[in-house]
Amino acid sequence: MPLAEVIDLHQPVPTLSEKVAQLLQNGAIIAYPTDTIYGLGCDALNAEAVRRLLALKGRPSGKPISVLYASVEHLLSNFPNLNSFQIAVVKRLLPGKITIILPLALPEQFPAEIVATGSVGVRVIDLPPLLPILRNYPHPITTTSVNPAGQPPANTVSEILSYFGDQISLILDYGKSHARQPSTVIRLMEREFAVEREGAVPINLIKERLAQL
Repeated sequence: MPLAEVIDLHQPVPTLSEKVAQLLQNGAIIAYPTDTIYGLGCDALNAEAVRRLLALKGRPSGKPISVLYASVEHLLSNFPNLNSFQIAVVKRLLPGKITIILPLALPEQFPAEIVATGSVGVRVIDLPPLLPILRNYPHPITTTSVNPAGQPPANTVSEILSYFGDQISLILDYGKSHARQPSTVIRLMEREFAVEREGAVPINLIKERLAQL
């Protein structure tokens, strides 16, 4: 496989959204920037693509990955099972540097490799250059750090190429990622939440945002 194509997101490319959509539809894996660190993405509903992504990273089985939505509205449309408290939390915290683990609407909603104990982590990011690309594709995509298991996450295109240059199809270049932490992860229950991992957003700030709910 040839080296991944690199496209600079700072430069307008009229057909980029269509190009990315075609790649994802065909089961390709891409690297893209987020509001934290770079991510590896494929169609989150394509089980074969998800399995290839996990094999690429050498990720242990039973360790799920999160999914990225283009908007809060799209996310909520996929989770009609959420109660009013859960909906309010999602709207209060996203978009942002937070992953929220939500209960699945249906057991088969996502490939088994993505979910764990009837739940899945979801994100909506705040990165305007990427949002039109995400909106142009009908499905959410996976979001997981760009690195083989046990290695530090890639922060530049050269690092992405050194890890997976001939194993992914496209890199959306947005310059060096200066994020020092991944997203903060919380698990949302019926009327409360639990912190799974503190990251880019401090827990006390999340509690402040949710104090009035």
